[in-house]
Amino acid sequence: MKPFRRIITALGISLLFCAPALAEHTGPYLGLYGGANLLRTAESSDSQGTFNLEFDPAVQGSAVLGWDLKVGHFMGEGRFELEYARRSNTLDTVEFLEGDVPGTGDLTAESLLLNTWGVHRNPSRWTPYIGAGIGAARLSADDLRVTGQPLADDDDLVLAYQVGAGFDLALGGALALDFGYRFFGTTRPKFLEAGGAKFEGEYYSHSVVLGLRLGF
Repeated sequence: MKPFRRIITALGISLLFCAPALAEHTGPYLGLYGGANLLRTAESSDSQGTFNLEFDPAVQGSAVLGWDLKVGHFMGEGRFELEYARRSNTLDTVEFLEGDVPGTGDLTAESLLLNTWGVHRNPSRWTPYIGAGIGAARLSADDLRVTGQPLADDDDLVLAYQVGAGFDLALGGALALDFGYRFFGTTRPKFLEAGGAKFEGEYYSHSVVLGLRLGF
């Protein structure tokens, strides 16, 4: 339940940032994001025991459709958005108790999240924000192999969440540049192994993103 406590804490903190400020864009916006995704070592297990999966860093991309709340809104000041994101990392090493062996294949996460971001307006062009999101993700183990032998080629639909923070830079009008950090995680996925059994893993990642949002 620790991940969900993080979400509740982030949502609570975001409300503290919701204070009246200078007039800003109000209404719908679109955004595109790109960045670097670092997937944490995935502690995994099956009927034979436990093992860890290590992945290479990779790029990620996302698109958002959201709504900027007006100053003085009863819900506070900030924004809500629907975000589609895709992250795909290549398997590099599989760690067993006996030692490490090479791995191949990709682990891909496609997620759809509802995010809420609380902002703290100030006289400068820089606006800090903090918030969280929750939704669902499809995790795909694409031709995962251990020393050339098939491990899994399966997918699973799981609960997903994220917490994040960053700064917006106003570029003029309703255009803003977003510099942000995201911690993204899911409930434990289960994949069908090549031998017919299932193994259970985990998915937690750290990302640094750069985005461009346009209000309309």
